[in-house]
Amino acid sequence: MTTPRARIAAALRAVGRILLVNHVEPDGDTLGSTLALALALEHLGKTVVVGSAGGVPPPFGFLPGADRIVPGVPPDAIFDAAVTMECSTLERCGAFAPAVQAAPLVITIDHHESHVAYGHLDDWDPTAAAAAEMVTDLIRELGVPLTPAMATALLVALTTDTGVFRFPSVRPGTLRLAATLMDAGAPLAEIVARIYEQRTLPAHRLLGYALLRTVVALDGAAAYATLTEGVRRAAEATGDEAAGIVGMLRQMQGVRVAMLFEEIPGGVRVSIRARDGVRAHVIAEAFGGGGHPGAAGCTLPGTLAEAIPAVLAAAAAELHRPNGTGEPWTES
Repeated sequence: MTTPRARIAAALRAVGRILLVNHVEPDGDTLGSTLALALALEHLGKTVVVGSAGGVPPPFGFLPGADRIVPGVPPDAIFDAAVTMECSTLERCGAFAPAVQAAPLVITIDHHESHVAYGHLDDWDPTAAAAAEMVTDLIRELGVPLTPAMATALLVALTTDTGVFRFPSVRPGTLRLAATLMDAGAPLAEIVARIYEQRTLPAHRLLGYALLRTVVALDGAAAYATLTEGVRRAAEATGDEAAGIVGMLRQMQGVRVAMLFEEIPGGVRVSIRARDGVRAHVIAEAFGGGGHPGAAGCTLPGTLAEAIPAVLAAAAAELHRPNGTGEPWTES
């Protein structure tokens, strides 16, 4: 029986001009996966445009082909197919959503729990540790051999979405894939150093501020920190320097859900990290966001004073959801 991935490969072989779309606020998995797939499709002679409404965060500027990513749809561009990467809903495509809708063929590749089917062909696998696992298999279905550039992009994707292979989603196959990518020329040590060991001074300032002012709530099961626009200015932060802070909060003993509240123009951006059975994406979905059980995010209108109690209430509900025994639910 033909698999969904085999059908997607056949569909991609049959078209000429393809748009690959990253999700808004792009991370290493979506960027690395789209760039690897772009290289594979170009090996087959396809014309490929890679789009990211959120651009390319500085830590990922070294990705092979990162400089080719465009922030908007080129004028008068016409595509035979659009492939969305980790866009659990059409809205997650950002400014590229109209171009995706206009494409005669829409293909979605996603491993988010909150995925809503909107493509003509959907590859949804919530058990995958990263979209990179799915894309590597798709490249095999396309019959394209892995090059060092493809392998590097895929290993960036795999490394970042597994927290350098620390998250519960990692399986033996994940590690075997990492070995395969290294055999194909991907430099793991260099990837880790470039992404995790190049913090700027503004990033260190924000981290110090957040850790010093961490608040523990919900009987010690939750921790959160806030960053105002004034604090960002004082730290001379101009981009995504807050990345990684919420993960540090989750490392606290006894904390099962951590949140970082960032004041942005017109609202509050919330990053959520969870463990021990707490589902971060469920908390985020209460406010129109999404993600994975271990990592999710959302944006709320209003002020920090309004956002913090609202998200804490959603976190409390998730922490204490019943499992049929009257006790708080925990993952077995």
